[in-house]
Amino acid sequence: MELKQLDVELMEWFNGSNLESKQHEALQLLTVTDTQWPHLAMISMGEVIAISPDCLRLALWQGTQTSMNMMETGKATLIAVQGQRLLHIRLKVRLLPELAEAVHPRDRYECTILQLRIDQAPYAEITSGITFQLKDQIGALVRWTATIEDLKK
Repeated sequence: MELKQLDVELMEWFNGSNLESKQHEALQLLTVTDTQWPHLAMISMGEVIAISPDCLRLALWQGTQTSMNMMETGKATLIAVQGQRLLHIRLKVRLLPELAEAVHPRDRYECTILQLRIDQAPYAEITSGITFQLKDQIGALVRWTATIEDLKK
């Protein structure tokens, strides 16, 4: 199934709140290098927020290969498992201005959703996506909360 924007359930999932309950969920962010090789990074739910049904904002560590790829190409694909749906979200990205007051400086991107493909098979159910265990749960949740607040600006 293909959509042009996030549905109500995805808007709720990407709302930047209830980070404690989303702390184990990882998303994959695909970009392309200047040598045309795919590059994969993982981001957390504390680094993405839906601004509207057709707009996400992402926060990436500064100077990473992923951030440099996004600056160069203006494109990325976000892959996630939400419920029993595998999401492929094609994004047109633009770098937002740096926030001088940011506690955890990040490259912030505003991303227009160009296409949202949902994979579901009638004969099988997706039971999980990539998950992880935080080594410093309290520290990560504090950082994510600050990052989400910065993405709202």
